Amino acid sequence: MAATAERIAADRMEIRPLTGALGCEIFGVDLANLSDGEFAQIHQAFLDYSAVMFHDQVLTQEQFAAFGQRFAKLEDEPFLPHRGEVPGVFYLRGAPKNGKTLSTQNLGWHADHTYQRNPSMGAMLYARDVPAAGGDTLFASNYLSYEGLSPAMQAFLDDKVAIHDVLQYGLNSGHHSAATVGAIEMLWKMRQKFPQTEHPLVCRHPETGRKMLYLNQAWTIAIKGLNRDESDAVLTMLKRHSVRDVYCCRFRYRNNSLMLWDNRAVQHSPNSDYTGQRLMWRLALHSDWQPGT
Repeated sequence: MAATAERIAADRMEIRPLTGALGCEIFGVDLANLSDGEFAQIHQAFLDYSAVMFHDQVLTQEQFAAFGQRFAKLEDEPFLPHRGEVPGVFYLRGAPKNGKTLSTQNLGWHADHTYQRNPSMGAMLYARDVPAAGGDTLFASNYLSYEGLSPAMQAFLDDKVAIHDVLQYGLNSGHHSAATVGAIEMLWKMRQKFPQTEHPLVCRHPETGRKMLYLNQAWTIAIKGLNRDESDAVLTMLKRHSVRDVYCCRFRYRNNSLMLWDNRAVQHSPNSDYTGQRLMWRLALHSDWQPGT
């Protein structure tokens, strides 16, 4: 009887691709009460489509965290100060276009935690209070951006190593300042905690085996072994190329939507094109994978 019920539940699931590039929406599931068979289908969609959205999910923080833990253990968020009531869950408050302060949502295109040796496997956002319009998240496929390069450029990049640096990006973007003694001391502590990290520009996804352009618009600051002019020229081209419309998709939230993405396979960009409030619960999925291994 249990096996029959699980098969019926799995049969009710509907996976709708969002674009020809990546992304899907999944209907007919209750994330608070998933069978093993349903989770297996969701996990495969996560690998196949890289970004997955569910709507109309009524979850407690415990249930949100439990869904994340079916993928991996939850990891800490070094730059999100507002912790939820459940370990691993954080509050992500919006960055409206009329906001007065900088936030993580002003980053533009990026992938999470690539300035660390082991970047996140993925992340989830659960929409608690979102505007009627605006605040969408855009995703760009690392697979397609690699496949869209010429064979000559693929061969050139094959052995290249990129330097990822959260501190240098912060200075370049204006998120951080070196204008005061206190600011410099903060930056020194930040450098001690987050040294520069090296990742290959081309690597294979650890589960799908597909080759990817492993680039981060925010944290990738240089290509090892090239001089500054050469590195800047190649990175400028790659960063523009990696988020071409044909490699992208866009997700729109409503209250009780849950967004899940494979941080290894995509870059993402939160869109601050709204006024008013936007509140999400957020969690990050840990991975022991080191790009290139």
